[in-house]
Amino acid sequence: MASATEMLSLSKYTLSLLEKGCTRDEITSDLLEKGHDELFIQGLVHETFKQRYAKMRSQGLAFIFAGAFICLLSFALTITSSITHFSFSFVLYGLTSVGILVMFAGLVKLF
Repeated sequence: MASATEMLSLSKYTLSLLEKGCTRDEITSDLLEKGHDELFIQGLVHETFKQRYAKMRSQGLAFIFAGAFICLLSFALTITSSITHFSFSFVLYGLTSVGILVMFAGLVKLF
């Protein structure tokens, strides 16, 4: 059980180094200096990068879906503008622009 908690803290340490902006080689050399096995370090660093990119992908998809919902809401309000008496230009240009910007932010995180 001690090795599992040690491995969890080591993965958190590796993730924190990655968040600080360290490169793959810097992280590997830092862990090698601490006395860990080279194959273990390569696998750990690889999985940490995969975890980081998976997190960014999920955030990007969430932004894309939120932007699509805002655009759909803008479309529905524009279609029903004669009934609801909302400001046509705010709904048509404002909400649509916000929705598109949110979608582009999601695409930036995705790619």
